[in-house]
This record gives sequence, structure tokens and C-alpha cells, in this order.
Amino acid sequence: MPQAITIEDILQRTTDLPSMPAAATAVMREAESSTSSSTSISRHLRQDQALSARVLRLANSSYYGLSRQVSEVGEAVVILGTRTVRHLCLVAASYPWLVRDLKGYELGPDQLWRHSFATAVSAGVIANHSGSADRDVCFTAGLLHNIGKVALSVWLEGKTSMLQVLAERAGMSFDEVERKALGFDHAQIGEALAEQWNLPSALVQAIRYHHEPNACPIPNSVVDVVHLGDYLATTMGYGLGADGLRYRVYDESFERLGVPPERLEQIMLEFMEIYEREEKVFEPDAVDKAA
Repeated sequence: MPQAITIEDILQRTTDLPSMPAAATAVMREAESSTSSSTSISRHLRQDQALSARVLRLANSSYYGLSRQVSEVGEAVVILGTRTVRHLCLVAASYPWLVRDLKGYELGPDQLWRHSFATAVSAGVIANHSGSADRDVCFTAGLLHNIGKVALSVWLEGKTSMLQVLAERAGMSFDEVERKALGFDHAQIGEALAEQWNLPSALVQAIRYHHEPNACPIPNSVVDVVHLGDYLATTMGYGLGADGLRYRVYDESFERLGVPPERLEQIMLEFMEIYEREEKVFEPDAVDKAA
């Protein structure tokens, strides 16, 4: 298949490209400001009622372990802090396009969300075991790691079977097949989107190198955590599409994080407990009612 498109083409010509709500972008910018306050961040967040409702649902989930329920975004900012709320906004803003039907990857409605949320939960657990990466950053990076698939999916429609055959015959991982066929893969598309959104560099790198952690120019523990979180979510069957299990895992990520492979069973048990408890945190009906 000759290369006919570029990353720039994808970003310019894809209809309904994933985007960040204006309120989420404003919150992220405000959180980086030296003059920001809980009042100023809350003011931006209140501009989007649905986003505010999702932020509150996640803030009140057992993942954050608050001693009492918070009912107002200003209260959430005060209790959790501006940095955590910034990540909550990213998580909440991503939900509407992570539940899309991605035909190019043979992912039905909610399947990308299931995989992304499973990766995020796994990443959070691995971050705790490693102690070398921030849990909230890893959770957010895990949730966003496949944003490139949302943009690239439409360009793969009608070509998926060909890529599967090529991967099978050549013994290649699916990201390698994407690069061979298109000249780039979904991780590179995701990196370009993340840079458009001005996401923090740790998130951009995790999105770009989640399948190739050894290729990251400077070792980054968030990249390694998301790589292993993605591996666990995939091997446990969460949101498998046309690419299935066709990705490799790098032992060096275990080594850099100081997490021995034999600890995976314990990590998986902790993951299951959290995932089963939190998977419906953004259940559409409940969010709509809250909004």
C-alpha cells in the first residue's frame, strides 16, 4: 500500500477530530498560571455543565478516597488541589470520544473506553508499586494513550484485513504494520494531537512511546508505566480490536520501574478490584442526570 497521506493530512482532513472542550483547555491553562486560585479554576470549569458533572463523579469515586462527598466543583478544587483537578478535567473531557465506534480498528461502541480505562487503572496500580511515577499522571496518560486511534480509524476502514494479513505473515506488531503501510502509526498521530492540545510533556511522551518505551529519547517512568498498563489491559482482553494481542512488551520497562514481572499477579488482582468498582464512574445516564 503506497503512502498517500501524512500526519498533517490526518489532522487537517479528518472530520470530527477529537478535541478538548474549551472549559477543559481553560482549566489546564489556568492551573499552570502563577496567579491561579480555586475560584478562578472553578469559574472556568462551571462553563461546561456536563464536564463539571463528570469531574464531580470521578472526584467522588473511591479512587480518590475522599472522606465525604463533594457536591460543587469549587469544593473539589479546594479538597483535591488544582493539579489533580487538571487531570480530572482531561479524564472527564476524553470520555465522549473514547466511547465512539471505531470501525477501522473493529472496535464497537465503548470498546476503546473499556481498554483505555483498564489501561489507566493498571497504570495507576503499577505507579503505586514502582514509586517512581505520579499515580494521577499515569492514570491520565493511560486513559489518553490511544487517542491517535480515534483520528486514524476512518483512514483504516477497508484496509484492516490487509494489515492483519501483513502482520501475520511478517510476524510484525500492529504498530510496525501501521508504520510500514502508512509511514506512521496511531501513537505518532496521538502525539500530534496531544501537542495541538498543549498537554504536559509527560503525557505527550507516554502517548507517543507507549508501544516503544525503549525509543523514548530520555527514560520516562510514565512511559514505562503506561506501556505495561497497556500490556496488562490487552492481555486481560479489555477492548480488543483488529490489532488484538499484536504488540510486544519490553522487559526493560519492568527493570527501569523496579517492578519484577513476578509481581504482575498481585498487580492484576489489585487492578480487578479497582476496575470492577469504578468502571461505571462515567455511566452516561448517571452523568446526564447529574448535569
